[in-house]
Amino acid sequence: MFRKINVLFILLALAATCFAVDSNSTDSGLPGKETSEYWVIRCQALTELTPFLTHARAEAKGHYDALAHYIKYIEKGKDFLASDIEAVPNPAEYAKAIGKSEEFVEKNIELPEKPMTLEQLVEFAMEFVLEEGYAPTDVNGPEELKLIKDICRRKVVYVKKIRNELRKVAQECMDMKAYLESIDQFEACVKYSRYQKVEKEKAEKERRRKSRGERAAKKRARIESQKQNEWSERQDRIRNRYYDRGRNYNYRNRRYHYNRW
Repeated sequence: MFRKINVLFILLALAATCFAVDSNSTDSGLPGKETSEYWVIRCQALTELTPFLTHARAEAKGHYDALAHYIKYIEKGKDFLASDIEAVPNPAEYAKAIGKSEEFVEKNIELPEKPMTLEQLVEFAMEFVLEEGYAPTDVNGPEELKLIKDICRRKVVYVKKIRNELRKVAQECMDMKAYLESIDQFEACVKYSRYQKVEKEKAEKERRRKSRGERAAKKRARIESQKQNEWSERQDRIRNRYYDRGRNYNYRNRRYHYNRW
C-alpha cells in the first residue's frame, strides 16, 4: 500500500520520525479506539509502516557514513570528537543534513514545527491507510479483538525500536553537520558527497557494462561450443553410417560365398 503512497507521506514522515518525544495526545478523524475498525486499521498501518522505517533507517546510516567519511577525509575526526557539539533536534535541519531540503521545496511541503510523537506518526499512517483504501476485516467477538490489539502492541514495540535507532543516527548526522558548519566545511562536504555519488554511479555503470560484456562473451562461447558439439555429433553419425554399411556388405558377402559352397 505504501509503495503507491504519495510523496507527502514519504518526505514528511522521513523528517517527522527522527526526533520525537513520547506523548499520546493526537487529534485525527479516525474511528474511536473503542471500535474494532480502529484496531484493524492500526494493525494494517503498522504492517506497512515497519518496512518504510527500516528503509529510512538504512538511508540515514548511508548519510551518516558519508558525513563521517568526509570528516575523516579532511582529517578532522579527533577535532570533531573533542568539540562535543550536540545539535538541537529540528526536522528542517535534519532534512538539510541529509540533503532532502530541495525535495521539500520542490513539492511545496512545509515541515512540521515540532517533531511528531510515535503515536502521532502511527495515526498519521492510519489516516493514509484510510485514504488509500484498506481491506476491512470482520472481528468476531472480544477474543479476536483482543488478539488484534496484542498484535498491534507487539508491532508498536518493534516500530519504536526502529524509530529510536533512526533518531540516534539522525542526531549523529545533525551533530556532524553542526560541526562542519562551525568550520565552514558543510557546503564542501555536500559537493564532495555529490562527487562521490557520481563517481560511484559511474563505477557501477562500468561494472554493469563489463558484466554485460562478460555475459555476452559467455553466451557466444556457449553457442560456439554447441555448434562444435553438433558438428562433431554429425560427423560421428556419418562415420557410424559408413561403418554400418561396410559391416553389412561384408556380412552379405560371407553369406553369399557360404551358400555357393
